[in-house]
Amino acid sequence: MKTFIYLSFFKSILTMNKHVATVHLENGSLNFKSMIFLGLIVTGIFVGIFSSFFGVGGGILIVPTLYTFFSFLPPQAVIATSLTLIFFNSIINTINFMKAGIRPNFSFLIPIGIAMVIGVVLGGKVTLLLPPKTIKLIFSIFVFAIAIRTLLVKLKDVPSDDWSPTTDAKSKVISITVGLIGGLVAGMTGLGGGAVLVPLFITILHIPFRFLSAYSNVCMVAGTFAGMVTYLIQPTPVFVFNYEILEMGQVGFVNFSIVFALFIGSSLSSKLGVKWVQIVKPATSKKLFAVLLIIISIKIFVSAQFS
Repeated sequence: MKTFIYLSFFKSILTMNKHVATVHLENGSLNFKSMIFLGLIVTGIFVGIFSSFFGVGGGILIVPTLYTFFSFLPPQAVIATSLTLIFFNSIINTINFMKAGIRPNFSFLIPIGIAMVIGVVLGGKVTLLLPPKTIKLIFSIFVFAIAIRTLLVKLKDVPSDDWSPTTDAKSKVISITVGLIGGLVAGMTGLGGGAVLVPLFITILHIPFRFLSAYSNVCMVAGTFAGMVTYLIQPTPVFVFNYEILEMGQVGFVNFSIVFALFIGSSLSSKLGVKWVQIVKPATSKKLFAVLLIIISIKIFVSAQFS
């Protein structure tokens, strides 16, 4: 909740213009410009914790933050920037999990990752065809449904120390389907796919919470890389930020200046989320995850009504 109060504060001091793609910053307002970067870094800190703890990538925080700070940006630019940050952040998370002794089964995850790549590319193509409001509505409704599903599912008592993924033909088909769905949603919404993968990993693949976030982050490395490349090869649009650093960082639909500011924060807090995974009870993690998704879905749904 503090995160959203913080974002609302920044929203109140940004001057929005729905007709011109511009954030109006007074000349020489260095302190105000610094506050924008500080806001992105602080958001990145929350992203680092949430992505490593919940395994959701962080798009559920990045996307509404960018819509709040830069309301003139089209969904394609917001999604592209979000996916790029998640790509780098997921690599850091995976490394931290392996250092903590949580090593994913990569042979099990490779087919899921490939399916995610295909899904992300298809999802990215869809965003170029749909209007911004429709994308926001899809984002909010889907996340809300995932939240309710997560609240209702009962966790099975699976010994995490002895667990290993099932690799028979039926399980592989199910796993690939999970990856494809996760990729589609990632490409369309900028979520990174974790918000889809985590509930499906729980309910269908029965992955214990000890491995849940690590497995999700590995899959997101593959999926978000495909999404990042898809948006990078698009012609670079011109967005007038009235802030040279931000304007220089635009490549295709990805703004690397924004990505860099977010990554500073996320790289600092990733290890904290990894520690929490090993401490917090699974039932508590599940409830926190569901509540987080509900809050985000409502916020984006409301913003879509006024876009």
